[in-house]
Amino acid sequence: MKKRLKYILKKVDVLKIIGRNTSKLIEGISIDSKIIQKNMIFVAKKGKITDGHEFIIDAIQNGANTIVCEKINHPIHQHITYVIVANSTDALGIMSSNFYDHPTKKIKLIGITGTNGKTSVATILHQLFSKMGEKNILISTMGIKILSKIYPTTHTTPNIIEINKYLNLSIRKGCKYAFMEVSSHGIHQKRIAGLLFQGGIFTNITHDHLDYHESFDHYLSTKKFFFENLSKNAFALMNSDDKNSYKIIKNILSKTYFYGFKKNANFKIQILKKSIHGSQLLIDDHQIFTHLIGTFNVYNLLSSYATAILLGKNKDDILKKIKNIKPIRGRFEQFLSNSGIRVIVDYAHNPDGLKTVLNTLKEIKKNNEKLICVIGCGGNRDIKKRPLMGKIVYEACDVSIFTSDNPREENMEKILVDMKNFKSYLNKESILTFVNRKEAIQTAIQIAKKKDIILIAGKGHETYQEIKGKRFPFNDMKIVKDLLKNYV
Repeated sequence: MKKRLKYILKKVDVLKIIGRNTSKLIEGISIDSKIIQKNMIFVAKKGKITDGHEFIIDAIQNGANTIVCEKINHPIHQHITYVIVANSTDALGIMSSNFYDHPTKKIKLIGITGTNGKTSVATILHQLFSKMGEKNILISTMGIKILSKIYPTTHTTPNIIEINKYLNLSIRKGCKYAFMEVSSHGIHQKRIAGLLFQGGIFTNITHDHLDYHESFDHYLSTKKFFFENLSKNAFALMNSDDKNSYKIIKNILSKTYFYGFKKNANFKIQILKKSIHGSQLLIDDHQIFTHLIGTFNVYNLLSSYATAILLGKNKDDILKKIKNIKPIRGRFEQFLSNSGIRVIVDYAHNPDGLKTVLNTLKEIKKNNEKLICVIGCGGNRDIKKRPLMGKIVYEACDVSIFTSDNPREENMEKILVDMKNFKSYLNKESILTFVNRKEAIQTAIQIAKKKDIILIAGKGHETYQEIKGKRFPFNDMKIVKDLLKNYV
């Protein structure tokens, strides 16, 4: 793909251009000087840790013919066009959209935000629309999926260049819908700048990411910012059972709808029966059975149903297809040994997510069945949630096993000490601790007896463990499968 520089700069707030050749051909845009190639634009923007302005020389050496920046702090190169802008991040969003032919004007983009449920809702929508014969793209923690092909990503919300690139590709493959997780980091860092959303879904908001946002109010206002930027032609679909929904929708332009269990919701649902095998539901006076388990998944299913209705799909067709939605990888995913031990792998990695999953298991397990939990907390992340998560597991489970998650640069022993720092922890023998996560999982399976339930929480679909700056192969689901083969 090639575009003239002057076309890419349309509607960008340009303060000054040095080297006025704006008719030159551009073959790509990047914010990473390492991947710059010939005839690309390098956008220098200030990040939380590094400042892209320090890598301008590297980008030029690698072939950049245009530099977009907020300041120039080195000698001018004659053959380079320098575009000075007020804000590099804002400029990047507009430029990416221009370069990739404004994909969000040609596709119906739905953003899903909230503390928990983003991946599940986005994935359910991707599955549902695929089953209804509608080509679509999924942009999530699990990767980018266009039709059936997966492209890996490193962030819940990829950078704006990647988003526009893959949206453009999906349109060329015939996609009419896009379902995208929108994280608070992605909103705050303007990784969705310049995108036009047809609708936004709010799942819930609870204690998480406070290491980044520093206060719950800032976290909430970041989520609100996403909805404030929806147009009057878009819709906002809110969880009516989360009181913060009403704070978020204040003064927004888009049309607002509510989903939930409450009478005043536009889209309502009832749980008629729940078990370890699934849930019997009543949606709009229609009974369906789903293999998705737990109240949290009922919310996810309902918001997906409501979104499909708001996008103009036929109710009977939605209900026919939605009951066949498969459980999402690493989200309450079940494994059963021949001896009857049930293991559940789930991504729950914050207090509310963990509490929700454990409450679901307590509701459906029988009195003679033990509940065992393997849990860790991530390093270099919100320290305050560690004792909260430790306490939730300790008070809900028959056996608590604390272990590593992604310790990153932190000392694992220190994280384990933090997890035990809560008042109700008195009997220090009743919490088992293992630095080695595989050992922790193995111990849980060895302890378990027939019909006991083991929850392995925190990593879900992840296929690595991050230790001291390196990612080592590690997959909870694969380890569980291998270990269960030995239990007949």
